[in-house]
Amino acid sequence: MRCCRGWFILAIALLLAVPFSILLAQDATKRRGFSIEITEPANQELVAGKTKIAAKVKIDDPDLLDRVEFIVGDEVIFVDREPPFECFHDFGEESRSWIVRAIAYHVEEVTVSDAVISRKLPFTQIERVNRVILWVTATDKEGNLVTDLTKGDFRVYEDGAEQKVLDFHVETRPIKMAILIDTSGSMVDKIEEVHEAAGAFVENLREIDEALIIDFDENVFLIQDLTSDVDALKESIESTEPLGGTALYDALHAAYRKIGTIEGRKVIVVLSDGEDTLSQFGFDRVLKEAKTNSTMIYSIGLGIEGGAPRRDVLREFSDNTGGEFYYIKKKGTLGGAYERIAEELGKQYYLTYSTTNEEWNGRWIKLRVESLRDDIKIRARRGYFAVRTPGIGG
Repeated sequence: MRCCRGWFILAIALLLAVPFSILLAQDATKRRGFSIEITEPANQELVAGKTKIAAKVKIDDPDLLDRVEFIVGDEVIFVDREPPFECFHDFGEESRSWIVRAIAYHVEEVTVSDAVISRKLPFTQIERVNRVILWVTATDKEGNLVTDLTKGDFRVYEDGAEQKVLDFHVETRPIKMAILIDTSGSMVDKIEEVHEAAGAFVENLREIDEALIIDFDENVFLIQDLTSDVDALKESIESTEPLGGTALYDALHAAYRKIGTIEGRKVIVVLSDGEDTLSQFGFDRVLKEAKTNSTMIYSIGLGIEGGAPRRDVLREFSDNTGGEFYYIKKKGTLGGAYERIAEELGKQYYLTYSTTNEEWNGRWIKLRVESLRDDIKIRARRGYFAVRTPGIGG
């Protein structure tokens, strides 16, 4: 199936904001070694107030760069002719989606560009009457999932200040899920087990849930878009073949582009066996995307070589989003991780609370959720960015 993936590569490239309609009309030889990347803000970041916009340009001969234009929406807000390429823009207090673009102009009439889309804070995260929504997992000392808690068993804190819990129940609403599978060359002796375990995992999806499949090596392939068709999901999983390097961060970025702006319950399940070596996007940028989004990340490290630092990359994504990291050492045990994720998604709590925060200036608010029962461990996302939405504070 890999030989037929040209359309999927194009689809993911569009997700990564590469302007193909512009590039194909220009001389490819002049574009070689010429590129631009927006480094601030990150894609799907919440922006509010005065915000820095910055871009990095790569060009073999700097004298051949004419200018860089920064564009917000349809308006050119700044033109820069020498590095550092950056400016500031006031996005206002209201949370909304902005398209931010940077275009670099070559003196020989060639352009390259990059774009990011800021994230509108959905009502699923903060709603009217200053409500904040969390998805919470509770386990006992042995790691067993606990499903008999009540609203009175919980305490929620923002920056150390206790908040009032408003609503609480076991979550049953639909899930939009992105399943990411590392198919780099080092997976050659593991891919059969991956096919079996991931295939069994999608069989456990409910009829109301939808999933997509992303296959990544040195490239990122969307091999199945969102669907509830289990047979289609299994077929796409079984089509994956190990080849090449690893572009983990690009795959996560593409997953956020696909499901990050969808309202409701969203989950990314990513499996990888090694460090990222070939991504266009860096760790810090994609982690920032994770922290500005309510999507939970469940990560599986499959026989990762190179020690704790490589495992910590996946763990960091999961810890910040309320998900979990699983490290699989032994062959034949991968299925257990997928089974645990499926079980956990069916036994999570939906919790809302009334925030006392009155400063909607885009600052990071640290969250902590605790149980009054000493034997219970609570897991939830670590915080949110305070951005005003319609209905909050007037």
